Order: sequence, then C-alpha cells, then structure tokens
Amino acid sequence: MTPMPNRSTRATLLIVLLLTLGVSAAKHPQPTPTGISLSPATWDVRYSSGVKLQALSGMAGWLFLFPTAPGHVNYITVPFKTPIVQGQSVTFTAQVVTVSGVPVFEYGLGPDNPCVNPAHVRAYIEQDYPKNGRFGDITYAPATYRWWANPIAVEIVPGTATVTVPIQPDQWSDTDGQFGTTEPDGFAAAVAHPAAVGLTFGGGCFAGHGVWLSGGSARFILTSFAIQ
Repeated sequence: MTPMPNRSTRATLLIVLLLTLGVSAAKHPQPTPTGISLSPATWDVRYSSGVKLQALSGMAGWLFLFPTAPGHVNYITVPFKTPIVQGQSVTFTAQVVTVSGVPVFEYGLGPDNPCVNPAHVRAYIEQDYPKNGRFGDITYAPATYRWWANPIAVEIVPGTATVTVPIQPDQWSDTDGQFGTTEPDGFAAAVAHPAAVGLTFGGGCFAGHGVWLSGGSARFILTSFAIQ
C-alpha cells in the first residue's frame, strides 16, 4: 500500500511553453552535487508498465511519455546509499509538456481509491531492506521503510516546477500515512540507511499507485534531482 497522506498541497507551477525538445542519448550526463547521476541508465522504472526513460539532448536529465491504459507510471528511483542528514533537503525540477491534444491524467477512482485528489508526483525515500525478508521485496517491508514528501507535491499539469522538501519529520509520511513526528525512530532510520530515492506518481488516496493518460499525449521531464 502507498496511501496518499491525509494532508495535501500543490507546489506552485511556473507554466512554460516548450516549442521543441530534442531527444537523444546525452554524451556526457552530469551528476548533481550529491553524485546522483541523471543518466536514465542509472534510474529504475518500478511497478510500472509502458514507460521507457530517454536521455535529454545536450543537457543532463531524462524524460518519458506518459502511457495510456493499460500502461501506468508508478515509481522511478535511483540507488542511493549515502546517509541523509536531517536538515538537508531533496530538490528536483520537473516539467510536464503537452505533445498533442489535451492530456487527461488519470489515477484510478474506484472502491479501493475513493479519494478525489488530482494526479501528483512527489519525492520518495526508501530504506535499505534485507533481501532475505519475507518475499525479498520492499513491498513487504515495515511501513517505516518507505517515506513520501508530504504535504509538498507537484500536481501533474503542463508546466515546470522546482520543488524543495526539507528532510525533517513533519515533511514526510510513511506507507501507513504516519508522519515522521509520529514515527521518529522509523524516519531517522530510513534517512540514515537509504537504499533508493526518487519520485512516485499517484492520485486520490495513494501516492504511488500510478498515473496514465486517457486523452492527448504528454511527456514528463526531469532536469535536476539533488540531496544537499
């Protein structure tokens, strides 16, 4: 389960028009100040279908085309094992660009997701979980092994946003929707022993249960991701 926290907000979006965007393998992908490479080869697309990362041309970063059903984008993460210190921040810059038509971003309303909250993307931190666990999958790790930025998130609409999320307990919630202020030991352990960081996509009650298109076409672009 990846429940959407019970508090929400929208990051301010600076709407921009991008007339052209070349897509090819970046010759010299540059790492962010924390050493997190933006080469798509280093990032993992997880729990998703119909999503393929592509490098940007002439600059660091990657993009993908939002899939249509039955495709969906859920988690995109990069391995990261450097201890994170409370007081640092996660900062990323993302763009959503319309390719054709009027994109409609879906997140799945149904009996298991009755909440009405638009599709969002948000920062994510995952604690190192022993692979000799019950099924060797983070899905079965304790709730405090996965943390989502909360309330800071970016609604998925055409435009550009740069988001900074402080690494402090009241800005992150876990798989059960509990904030780090309620689970201080779990939050402290997760940031001290990370395995991966990145972004998740979701809406309604859930932060990572996926987003897809039912109309138009659009691409998502990541041009920076840093912990500093």
